[in-house]
Amino acid sequence: MKKFSLQGWAAITLLGLSLSIIGFTLNTMDYYFLGLALMALSVSGVITPYVKSDHPARKALEVFLALGAVGTVFYGYLSTGSLLLAALTVFIVVLMLVGFTLSYILPKIRG
Repeated sequence: MKKFSLQGWAAITLLGLSLSIIGFTLNTMDYYFLGLALMALSVSGVITPYVKSDHPARKALEVFLALGAVGTVFYGYLSTGSLLLAALTVFIVVLMLVGFTLSYILPKIRG
């Protein structure tokens, strides 16, 4: 599997930063919260190939960043009532539940 390059993650981070700045200056909070979530997730994507997977700090940081991204989108929905952020929150929660199910429950059923 080919790794996503550092330039790719930098582009996603700049996109998130741009969305946050545009959302803040235009008072469009949907863009602001989406940009913050993108920046948190891109930081997680950058550390994935460069830090050993068994390092406890990496695990804690990835959990913190994932919860921060989901929390940002959810808080954005609560504060703005945006349908876009509501749909994104539901989509993220469903993906997380599927991911946990596939990574933890299926190996126990098979083993």
